[in-house]
Amino acid sequence: MKVIIFGASGGIGKFAVQHALEKGYEAKAFLRDPSKLTIKHENLTTVQGEINNYNDIKNAIFDCDAVIWCVGIPMKKYKYMESLEGHKNLLKAMNECHIERLIDWATPSVHFKNDKKSISTVVPGFLAGILFPMAKKELINIADMITKSNLNWSIVRFMAPKDTPFIGNVKVGFGDTKMNFNISREDIGAFMVEQLNSNIYEYSMPIIGS
Repeated sequence: MKVIIFGASGGIGKFAVQHALEKGYEAKAFLRDPSKLTIKHENLTTVQGEINNYNDIKNAIFDCDAVIWCVGIPMKKYKYMESLEGHKNLLKAMNECHIERLIDWATPSVHFKNDKKSISTVVPGFLAGILFPMAKKELINIADMITKSNLNWSIVRFMAPKDTPFIGNVKVGFGDTKMNFNISREDIGAFMVEQLNSNIYEYSMPIIGS
């Protein structure tokens, strides 16, 4: 299997690349600046491009079997929803190239039909609406677009990514599992990669924590 990872030099993306390679996948890393990715491997190809450029995305994904999206969203005020526009290009390109599998991310401010009312499903959305209204709106719009698509999608939700050591055993739930909001970025990246070879969370939005 060949997987392409967008945002491959970011705090989560670099670990998605690492774990994809460790599991024996061929990996493509899509980056604005390839020099920022320090990982070198015979099964790794880097592709320079912009997510707001449709041709960049289509030319990068044409020979891939799956996509992992790790591009971050600013937790501050901003006007242009770059990630939303990037997703419009991505979904169009995936359909053109007949690629079905997409693994993406969000926070619990994006609600899912299986969610149980709890701190983890209510508080993040409430706080995001006050502190990061644009980020919340963008994430909701992205998730809405993905769930209405014909793709085989999984959206991994998390709350407080940290630069802490890898655990390798995350807790998963929908508001019904007691967990710590803090989770290492490597655990997030590894969990996203695990979904390449699993159908447990297809068409689902698991919340992960520690």
